[in-house]
Amino acid sequence: MTLSTSSIDSYVRALASADPTPGGGSASALVGALAAALASMVARLTASSPKFAPLAEPMGAIADQAARLMDALLAAIDADVAAFDAVSAAYKLPKSSDAERAARSDAIQLALVGATDAPMHVVELCAQVAKLAVELVDAGNPNAISDAGCCALFAHAAARGCALNIRLNVKGLKSSIVADSYRKQIDELLAQIGILAEVAVVKAEHATEPA
Repeated sequence: MTLSTSSIDSYVRALASADPTPGGGSASALVGALAAALASMVARLTASSPKFAPLAEPMGAIADQAARLMDALLAAIDADVAAFDAVSAAYKLPKSSDAERAARSDAIQLALVGATDAPMHVVELCAQVAKLAVELVDAGNPNAISDAGCCALFAHAAARGCALNIRLNVKGLKSSIVADSYRKQIDELLAQIGILAEVAVVKAEHATEPA
């Protein structure tokens, strides 16, 4: 059984254990999956309501896109663990000779790239989820606008959580060019997601204020 197919109770207890995995990266992917699930729910609620019949087709498309993003983010829960395990395995390689030390160093660098790419993929997915949140806050069923706001908040939180792991991992990269490229990419994505989340949440909060 994978983490993504385990029960909520099992996953949370695994997260609370002394084992390093699952950790923050895996949990962030889960939060991103929850964001996508909320987007799908709001879109489906809207599409299925006779009151919003003219929006049935576009909302159905959003629901399908959100479901695909959810599946990708669920897969990322385990992908993050695998990437972390690869780094741990690389650090445990023998280093008795120059050849072994060189091989170990190369393995560590390769594993760190993988451990950076995994959360970066989650951030990229969360950027797409955040865009859907804005669309849903604007056009979705107003009775579910708080859910659309939660979707935006979760997508932003997941992305920021992954960013912490990305920035930690790139510190171990020998190539400053590669490290700086990752930093630039994550800064740009976070700025984009932050703006989208702020727009969605502000609109949701305004809609839930007393008349």
